[in-house]
Order: sequence, then structure tokens, then C-alpha cells
Amino acid sequence: MKEIYQHFRKEEHEKITMYNGKFEIAERDYYPILLDFLDPREQMIVTSLAGSYPELKIEFYGGAGDRERRRAMIIPEMLEVSHDEYDITVFEMKYPEKFVTLTHRSILGAIMNVGVDRSLIGDIVVGDSIQFAVAAPYAAMFRESLDRIRNAPITLEEVPHESFIDAVDDGKPASILVSSFRVDAIISEVINEGRAKSKARVEKGKVKVNHSIVTSPSFIMETGDTVSIRHFGRFKVTALTAETRKGKYRLEVRVYRDG
Repeated sequence: MKEIYQHFRKEEHEKITMYNGKFEIAERDYYPILLDFLDPREQMIVTSLAGSYPELKIEFYGGAGDRERRRAMIIPEMLEVSHDEYDITVFEMKYPEKFVTLTHRSILGAIMNVGVDRSLIGDIVVGDSIQFAVAAPYAAMFRESLDRIRNAPITLEEVPHESFIDAVDDGKPASILVSSFRVDAIISEVINEGRAKSKARVEKGKVKVNHSIVTSPSFIMETGDTVSIRHFGRFKVTALTAETRKGKYRLEVRVYRDG
């Protein structure tokens, strides 16, 4: 187990210990263990842990299709589970579309104001319709509490998983040069602002990496990390392509601005 920790950041160790405990329970009781919705980084962590448990397998499901946020199931090797056992409800929002425009940012804010943890909410998709996934035990709470966004009345209608629309990737690719992998250095280049201002954003708690607030400007980024910046949007580090002769690094990112 100790060798697993060295491959991940120190601030992730507590989460790794928690996930490992779930594997131990599944192994001991020979029974499937359902986890909450995981972001891609968390999915990578539990996949790495699964390698230490040859009699267990890890499977993911987020409500049909290719989902970013998915629930994980730790399953004894000889057992099979159905998608129904992932306990996911998919909602579609009904609202007066002719009179109001809802952005992903306003929708996420309203959903979070219901008062449940982000780990209980799956993908939020804004396309021809607005749909999102939640852990089924909390579906009634959403029906009762989420009835208005930006003064627009809304209702929630449960839809079958096969009707869960695919997200549209509206991110724009960009290539940047950075002197280090510090989060403040990368933010500075991505949003084209001074390094001091980017450092202050981080220190004031306005930046999240993989959905967790980061307050240290020296936090080291890795390929695959997603950075959310309050009042800007988010970007994902997709690749490190080269180191220049002057000692800088070329990064490929995908940028998503707030609506």
C-alpha cells in the first residue's frame, strides 16, 4: 500500500486511504461497494488501487454514454452488477426557454445551493436541453428544493438513462510556454494576466484543481489536471509537448470560459 502513496500528491493521501478502506471491505465481505461520483483524477486513483486487489475489479458508470463524472463500483471478480445498481437519477430541466437563458455557471450554482456535496452530483449537460445526474437517494431533495434559477421557474422531470444527452466539448485548444509547473505560473499564461495577480487568486481561494480548492501558488500541476477559476471558467492541461532550449515548457491546454 505504501508504494501507492508515492505516486500521488500528499493532499490526496487521505482520499487514497478512504478508497483503500472500501476495497478492503469489498474483499472481506465479498460484496460490491458503490462509491460516489468521481472526477477523472479520482477515477484514476481508484483504478490504481484496484491493481493491489486481484480478486476485485472496478467499473464506472455515470448514466449512459461517455461521462466525465462517474460512480465507481468495486466488485468481487466473479460477480456482475447492472446499471440500476449504480443508483443514479437523471433529471431534465423544464423552464421558459423563450424568456430566459441559463448558463452552465448559473445552473451549477443553483444545483449546489440545494445543499448536497459535489460528490453526489454527476455530469451537468447544457445542450438542446439541460440535464444532470444525481445520486438517486437525493432525487426527492432536488425535486423539492430546485424550483428556480435566476428568477426563472423550473421543474425537474426524470428521464431514462438512455435519454441522457452527450456533453458538447466547446473548449478551445491553446498552447502556452511556462517557466514551471506551478499553478500560478500556468494560470498567468492561460488567462493572460500578471503572475502576482494569479498568485493572489490562488491565495484567496478562488482556484480549484480537480474540484478541490488550492491556496498554495506553488502547487505543482500535472497532465490531466482541471483548473477552475472563479469568474473566468476552467481549463484542462492536456499535454506537455516539449521543453525549450531556454528551459521553458510548452503545455497544451483546453480552455472553457464561463457563459
